[in-house]
Amino acid sequence: MAEFTAHIANLGKYNAGVLADTALSFPATTGQVQEALRNIGVDGLRYEEIIILEYSIGVKGVARALGEYTHIDELNYLASRLEGLDPEDMEKFIAAVEHGEYAGSAEQLINLTYNLDRYELYPVQNAEEYGLWLVDELAAMELPEQARDYFDFEAYGEATAINEGGVFTSHGYVLAGPEPFQKVYDGQHVPEQYHVFQYPIQQKITVPRSNRSRDSPKRKRP
Repeated sequence: MAEFTAHIANLGKYNAGVLADTALSFPATTGQVQEALRNIGVDGLRYEEIIILEYSIGVKGVARALGEYTHIDELNYLASRLEGLDPEDMEKFIAAVEHGEYAGSAEQLINLTYNLDRYELYPVQNAEEYGLWLVDELAAMELPEQARDYFDFEAYGEATAINEGGVFTSHGYVLAGPEPFQKVYDGQHVPEQYHVFQYPIQQKITVPRSNRSRDSPKRKRP
């Protein structure tokens, strides 16, 4: 999978003008999250909150939809969903993100991974190519061979794209189907299997016992 890293910092120290930050890659384990929190001094006692300073994500368009306070579990959910996409669905996902209809938050991006069957992706980059695709590949209209030299494929492709609500992206022409967008994730309840946020386990402080037994006789005063 492409890189998916959040650069997190201790919010309390950050607000005080002290930068304590580290990189956390996703999908992550609870142990990796605890180690990252330990590195920046977030212990769940004195310091409890983090801020995300920036993202390094190899999937185009994802980072700009994520915020400074997106929860670690939600990031893990999104990264896990992206990791499970095959190359064809990943291409469709990137194009759908460029389409922009459901790409404004972590919640929408997660739900988008569940709705990729709703989208069609055609290997054309502009209106003229789409016009040719419609005629030659999709047989959207019958065009006599002698009329091809006079037909405006660009205008035909552009008009069709406007009517369909499709978008030309760097990965091709993406078109959303008529099926309703299914909201699988409500933006609040991350499924249990993606929960990884946990504060570091605190070390117990032990006080050495005196060598003298409680039952040993006290030294008498002279």
